[in-house]
Amino acid sequence: AENGTWFLDLKNGEGAFGKGTPASPADAILTMESKNFFDMFTGKLKPANAFLMGKLKIDGNLQTAMKLERLMSRLKSKL
Repeated sequence: AENGTWFLDLKNGEGAFGKGTPASPADAILTMESKNFFDMFTGKLKPANAFLMGKLKIDGNLQTAMKLERLMSRLKSKL
């Protein structure tokens, strides 16, 4: 997995994903190692567990950030 800064915007229009900084301020910023991100998207690591174990740092709206777990479940079912 490639390291760096990535964004996922689900509030504006059809949404957007990409490398770099988003065009508008984020409600939540999640910081983690690439391996943990991959493990979360493949179902090996739940976001809530990653947060509690210190593998995921969340700045901003915690409730909004935790919605990521539902999104990951939906995306995983399409992989």
